[in-house]
Amino acid sequence: MKQITLNIFLVIIPLVVFAQQRLNVVPAVQKWECSSEVIGFSSVSVNWTEGTGTKEQFFLNRFVNELKTLDITIKEPGNEKTLSIFFDTAYRPINGNKDTYKILFGRETTVIASSYNALVYASRTLLQLFSQEQYKNKVPMGIVEDFPEYEKRMLQIDVARKFFTVDELRDFIRIMAWVKMNELHLHLSDNSWGGYSAYRLESELYPQLTAKDGHYTWQEIRELQDFAICYGIVIIPEIDLPGHSLAFTNIRPDLKNKWLSPNYLDITNNDTYTFMESILEEVIPHFDSSDFHIGTDEYRINSIKDDSLKTHIGNTFRKYINHFNKVIKKNNKATRIWSGFENMPGDTEIDNDIIIDMWETSDAQDKSDRGYQFINSSHYYTYVVPGAPYYGVDNKFVYEKWTPEIFSDKTEQNLKKDSKGLLGSKLHIWNDFGPTGYSISEIARLSVPSMLVFSEKMWGTKSDISYGDYKIQLEKLGNIPMTNILERNYTGQKQIYSQKENISLNEKQSISIGKSIKNVEYPWTLELTVLKTKEGTKADVLFSSELATIYSDLEFEFKKNKETIIKRGFAIVRANQTAGSSPIMYHRPQVIVFDYQIPMHQNVKIKLVGEQNKTSLYVINQFMGSENIQMLCPVDYIGNPQGKIFGGEIKNITIIQNKVIN
Repeated sequence: MKQITLNIFLVIIPLVVFAQQRLNVVPAVQKWECSSEVIGFSSVSVNWTEGTGTKEQFFLNRFVNELKTLDITIKEPGNEKTLSIFFDTAYRPINGNKDTYKILFGRETTVIASSYNALVYASRTLLQLFSQEQYKNKVPMGIVEDFPEYEKRMLQIDVARKFFTVDELRDFIRIMAWVKMNELHLHLSDNSWGGYSAYRLESELYPQLTAKDGHYTWQEIRELQDFAICYGIVIIPEIDLPGHSLAFTNIRPDLKNKWLSPNYLDITNNDTYTFMESILEEVIPHFDSSDFHIGTDEYRINSIKDDSLKTHIGNTFRKYINHFNKVIKKNNKATRIWSGFENMPGDTEIDNDIIIDMWETSDAQDKSDRGYQFINSSHYYTYVVPGAPYYGVDNKFVYEKWTPEIFSDKTEQNLKKDSKGLLGSKLHIWNDFGPTGYSISEIARLSVPSMLVFSEKMWGTKSDISYGDYKIQLEKLGNIPMTNILERNYTGQKQIYSQKENISLNEKQSISIGKSIKNVEYPWTLELTVLKTKEGTKADVLFSSELATIYSDLEFEFKKNKETIIKRGFAIVRANQTAGSSPIMYHRPQVIVFDYQIPMHQNVKIKLVGEQNKTSLYVINQFMGSENIQMLCPVDYIGNPQGKIFGGEIKNITIIQNKVIN
């Protein structure tokens, strides 16, 4: 075996305290043995075994470019202050563990890997170190030996109800690789409240099926898979059937379930099987993964009053699963489904070779005893639903107590370490609020901290520090090379808009602010002085955009259970779920009406503050109230080009994008 280039002299600095510290990487490494010395350097060289394969060379060259984005100086070896990193790509077993790598930090740092994925993982450990100030010009001498305890470490993204561009998915793939996740589950078809539905793939068979507001071409799917594979990540596609099927029944209304809503396919109709087989036969060949997900969640039949019909449909549902398992296997794939079939009536058992994503049923030990393979997708612990008041991940609990064996708060349902069948676990991003819910940036800022914490447990390790200290250490790991999706977290305070002069809205319907940005994400502050000269009309607008509106005066009916409460006052509205003519006309908009009405003929200084999960109003420096809703600040128009506006004058307007404080 011949090394291409590698001979350097490194400065060795005695520093016992530094060397004995834990390596601040996520997930924590399985083994770390260090000496009392560190290696000082001012540049890095990267080299690999002669005869290294094309795939490895491509990846390692990408690794070099990633180092450059971290402001690491890349040089050829030979300089006494250059740290030389040599990748040994002659894969060989390491202590019997799959996907194991070793890093020997020394005068010449060497990386040994048992597989391509292990090579990727080693590079992420190095990148994480170099991304932090404490490792920018020195690394501790020692040996890392690291490997995953769990085979599959997964992230699911619901791209059906909220479209993610290919570039946005590439960023998530980079983040997944950063924390050594290895499987991306794409939820490609679904429907949301208010009649919205989407199928995110192109279709030559049924062009009218493809979503008009965003979809992936087969070329994009090919390129996205190649990009993911480079980072050791497999993409698992899901077409969700026979519930969540409005996209399909919209083009085939003859296949709607006769007893349920249009969201459900009629599984008693033979034409349903023929139609869906044609869809799957078109999709399956475009994906490399060994598994294919066919959904099967939330086929709710409790509204059917005829018990015999309910039993018939329940048993038919179980047979439906087995039927499509044969279709998937015919295409040389393994079938994945969501759990929930257990709650359906009937005595048909689903095939034992089907992989079960266990979300709403929790008896994992039963599945293990019965010989199934399954994934921990427990909705109790693993569901992120941006903007929703339900679900949510408790990162502290996950860090301190959760493991992939825990599906429930009932001990007897959870797995033992030696239980069979567990493939791994999955973190889920569900975009229930549809195409106008949280922005992609907001989704990322909410989800990525959970990705980091989950990766620790999915890998099979846990840092030996408190959660409070762990959070502080995580903040040092946010500089993920070549990603833009978390950029808002690292931008400082800046003024988005300022206007000191009087603006009379009695004379103009609206004024275009003319900014490229149309909405400011949290944290933000809006300040202005208003002089009201006309009585309010219960729907008067100060600022507006397609996704948000600030009202000087709004009357709105809030309905909770069977009670209706009418509020009127200064208000802010955020679009939500299926689109309407304005944010307040969207399906279930998010609305805050403060208990404050602007008085006539008085100059009033108003400040509105948007934070994470909170929006507050101040009038003449007096706190007027807040609600735990995350709002956008609209910066498209002063006033409203489509409706009523504030009657009076405004001045001293400033809209500030505040610095994020972790």
